[in-house]
Amino acid sequence: MNIQVVQIKSSKSNGKSQTGDMASRIYNYMVKKGYTVFTERQEYNIIYIEGMNVDLTLNDDRPNYFNDLRLVLEIQEGKPVILDQWEGTTEPGVRYTNTPVNRNGAARIKFGQYRAWQVGTHQADKPTAHEALVQTGGEVSVHRDFDKNFLRTNDKIDTGFFGINQHWGFDFPQNDIKTASAGCLVGRTTAGHRQFMELVKQDKRYRADKNYVFYATVIAGDDLMKPENDVTIS
Repeated sequence: MNIQVVQIKSSKSNGKSQTGDMASRIYNYMVKKGYTVFTERQEYNIIYIEGMNVDLTLNDDRPNYFNDLRLVLEIQEGKPVILDQWEGTTEPGVRYTNTPVNRNGAARIKFGQYRAWQVGTHQADKPTAHEALVQTGGEVSVHRDFDKNFLRTNDKIDTGFFGINQHWGFDFPQNDIKTASAGCLVGRTTAGHRQFMELVKQDKRYRADKNYVFYATVIAGDDLMKPENDVTIS
């Protein structure tokens, strides 16, 4: 596992170049939103940032691309640190948007924080079965994309158990989600997902209780990167 702190530059053009730490930006953002942030060692914060690349730059968040970010953050000696990060998607692809599993529309997770996932098996009854964080521990809220426009705007909110799992994306290409997501939180590569699972299973709460229910936070990248969320280093 590669522990890293990534530096960013503020979008402000006031003559003073302010730099900040992305991990601290995420931490501060979560605190401002009133989300739970776990601060003890080996208590991991699972975070998804929609519309953000692995290099921590924003993208245009176009539909049917693996263009979202999965990461794990830990507080070490009072400082937020990104332990690792992977390419992923928080959104369903074209396949399940156009032919949704639910007649009310494909599930697009509502931004926020949920306590809902336990270590288990995704697609347990299929040859593609693999270890994942499965939504067996709590409800989540989703937007139902009834109008199939790949947006959350004006979509009905649906809350419940929908099998919104955190699984791998079958190594599908970056520019085609294919059947990898009907609304799940997906890491694109098999190898990357295995790294993710190995890491989160080192969480001391899971090691103490194999039924531990994990939190995950889903953030809009463009909201995270607004100037008011800049981090300054004195």
